[in-house]
Amino acid sequence: MNKQNEFEFSIPIIRPMARKTDPSTSAESGDVIVPHLGRIQAAVMVAFRTHGDMTARTLERLPEFADYGFSTIRKRCSELAHEGSLVERGVDRSGRAPATIYGVEKT
Repeated sequence: MNKQNEFEFSIPIIRPMARKTDPSTSAESGDVIVPHLGRIQAAVMVAFRTHGDMTARTLERLPEFADYGFSTIRKRCSELAHEGSLVERGVDRSGRAPATIYGVEKT
């Protein structure tokens, strides 16, 4: 394997990016965004679509992310928020430190 191809991977088609009850435009939006995300970012988006609004701390504790280091999932959440795919919904003050609650940007 040469250096150029060492880090290439294919991104699987991931569904659902929208709930069954969402309008068809939500599903179409999901179909458009998934090919442009990294695998972990795509998994984070699926988790938000599946589980709803949550903090990055809650996100990283989901069973689907059990094999990742503690900061790996938080960083993907931050990246997605920075690019606008996730938006801030509020603040959870129940823990030792306040935590931002994120949700999927409505299209």
